[in-house]
Amino acid sequence: MSHLYGKYGAEIVAFRPAMKSWCESTDSCKFTDYEVEMVYMLIREYKPQRVFEMAPNKGYSSHWILKALHTNDRTSKLYSYDIHDRSVENMSKQLKHRWEFTLGDYEELLKSGQLDMSGFDFIFIDALHTEEFSRGYCSKLLHPHKNRAIVAIHDIVADKFGGGRESSEVYKYLAFANNTKHVFTVSRFAMPTLLDPVLNAVEQLNKIRATNKIVAPCKDDNCKNALYDPLYFQNNDAPTLFFQVN
Repeated sequence: MSHLYGKYGAEIVAFRPAMKSWCESTDSCKFTDYEVEMVYMLIREYKPQRVFEMAPNKGYSSHWILKALHTNDRTSKLYSYDIHDRSVENMSKQLKHRWEFTLGDYEELLKSGQLDMSGFDFIFIDALHTEEFSRGYCSKLLHPHKNRAIVAIHDIVADKFGGGRESSEVYKYLAFANNTKHVFTVSRFAMPTLLDPVLNAVEQLNKIRATNKIVAPCKDDNCKNALYDPLYFQNNDAPTLFFQVN
């Protein structure tokens, strides 16, 4: 963790003011600091060429993904899919030329051949939070995937027991799939894994972020608070689950 923040922390610091202004103008940044920083750093580290995003909403996560891609190279692209197009009107003019948005339901797009998952090497999912829906994307998007890819699924590790609204079906997939590894989370409840959480992980992470000037210097016990010095969203439970397929 400290290695990644040491490499990319200054970039996060530089981009935060622009995203804070964006959040204030759109009032739509329900994705926590720990999560978005990790998504950004993983894209910078692994340098995917084709990123799949399900349900960008107004585009907060899309901006961070695109910023990482622009910093990486001149060829990689983000492909976002949603059942509404509110992200289109809120997309930065400086980033949008490396972005392709498709309006529609992913299942219908799969059936019609308009969505081909085979080339994606980073997969970000944040959509309808039901067990039925997560069962669908696990079986239709993740299980058949043949290429190596980093996967990030939002709203999985959402409580102190490691559960969430759609988490059970994702955990079932991970338990029985033979193509997944390196599972971790930055959830304040279970960092880095549900089976082996680190004591004082939140405090350690905030100290790393403070050292890299992403947040203010720690004083007293304030770095023990997951919600220490937030960018905008007043929540940092960080329920995203990260893992690799293939």
